[in-house]
Amino acid sequence: MQAEGTQHPLEALLTQEIQCTERLLECLEAERSALARRDMDALEQTNQQKIEQTQLLKRLERQREKIVSELGFETGSRGLRQCFKSLPQHENLNRLWQQIMANIESCQTGNLTNGGILESNRQHVEHALCILRGQSGSPSLYDTNGGTSADLGQRELGKV
Repeated sequence: MQAEGTQHPLEALLTQEIQCTERLLECLEAERSALARRDMDALEQTNQQKIEQTQLLKRLERQREKIVSELGFETGSRGLRQCFKSLPQHENLNRLWQQIMANIESCQTGNLTNGGILESNRQHVEHALCILRGQSGSPSLYDTNGGTSADLGQRELGKV
């Protein structure tokens, strides 16, 4: 039995998960800014921080699953909800969990946005390279390996 006024280990862990997801959101915002500025040093640093936060979040998730399992519940979302209901702090636990889920959804959206920026930049670079090579960039033709190629037999820019 837990003394009144003390925090349940699950509450403390969920609070840590919230903090971790908030730091991950900050990393994604910094990554988006670095992509916009094309600052490769900042992008590399941000990527490392993002990896560290993701690894920490996984460790916290394993700890949460262990606590829930030790309390006799399944580790999935259904078991987690049942576990919360069984504890006197259930309202706070539910509130913390909802914040974690909202943060994770924001992280997924931010990650997709950053991925879209990267893909757009990649396409621009690819298009510029096609122009420099004297390729039109489209239409694409199939090569002998089944891949596509925009090379229509044109000469590279700068070659006579």
